[in-house]
Amino acid sequence: MRGKLVTGGLWTKLLFNRETIAFGDHSTLESDEHAYSEAERGIVKREIDRIYRTFIEVVAASRKVPSEAVEAVAAGKVWTGRQALDRKLVDELGGLDSGVAKARSLAGLKEDAPAREVHGPKRMIPPLVQPAASAGWFAYLLESLTMLSRAPALAVMEWWPGGPR
Repeated sequence: MRGKLVTGGLWTKLLFNRETIAFGDHSTLESDEHAYSEAERGIVKREIDRIYRTFIEVVAASRKVPSEAVEAVAAGKVWTGRQALDRKLVDELGGLDSGVAKARSLAGLKEDAPAREVHGPKRMIPPLVQPAASAGWFAYLLESLTMLSRAPALAVMEWWPGGPR
């Protein structure tokens, strides 16, 4: 079972005031403010079990062996690369470069065929600007809230024009 680092009390001791705005059951499951509840611990355990079962099924299918044989070797443990190679859980050892070379080879491409690293979309974060004392601050606030509604946020710190900093 995996745990998580709970830092809620640390921020209080450092005199930081954090406030979480969340909607829905277990929306703060991964929050560092509190330990898992029993219900959350069950959710995490089911997810770990699901991922592990998927791993066993994929390895068994790709190796063309029964999943029971893979389970006997994997045994729910974390193996080093060398140990995984010895137990035939992986075909060979290597890093990103050797993985790209292998992918080129399997695809029948030349060794110098271009490869591109693809990243997921970046989270939108409200711009750090000092809003004008006029009504422009309201547009800034609305734009920030719109961006926050599109990106997950664990905490929103208190801010108000002309208020304490």
